[in-house]
Amino acid sequence: MPERTQSELAYNQLSRRILIQEIPPGDRIVEESWGEKIGVNRSAIREALTRLLGEGFVRRGARGGFFVNEMSDAEIRELRELREILETAAFRLACDRRTRKQLDDLAETCDDFGSFVKKGYLTAAHEADLRFHDLLMMASGNQRLAHLYERSRIPLFHRKAAQAHAHPEDFALTEREHRAILDALKKRDAEHGIAQLRAHFNRGERDALAK
Repeated sequence: MPERTQSELAYNQLSRRILIQEIPPGDRIVEESWGEKIGVNRSAIREALTRLLGEGFVRRGARGGFFVNEMSDAEIRELRELREILETAAFRLACDRRTRKQLDDLAETCDDFGSFVKKGYLTAAHEADLRFHDLLMMASGNQRLAHLYERSRIPLFHRKAAQAHAHPEDFALTEREHRAILDALKKRDAEHGIAQLRAHFNRGERDALAK
């Protein structure tokens, strides 16, 4: 695999795993170990980590190495604002433009999320959560908006709320909220769907800021 391709693969894999908290806040990313897991050389991992450092995903340790960053309170609030701006705009467009297949894909993702939670596969559940919002953005029919969202690398499970502290009721609430958002999209009810999205984001912010 060419060096450039390896570096891009390493970046995509590591950033995705940080977003879904497979690599939780505070964890060190060991270059050799992750190179073996992803199937790339150490220089590709190092280049990806340098890129993630510049984007604020990781930090350098006092004695060297790279560690996953924990978001500050201000960053969590800004994240909620960014998600609200982008996703509510996408939802309004999606009410007019969504296709039958997109609705089916969103419903399937809700089912996957619930199934993974019941089986205790929390990393897979986090991945399904991320996919739900990616699909919602794509349903807008606006490729520039969807690409902007993708490039923003927005974490859905806030970094301050580690997997170890997740409660079953949090996942149950997420599934109910996702299904309510999807139901509003099916009915083309923009105002109700946007209200559901805002409530979803606000709860995420409150949970992330809770000490």
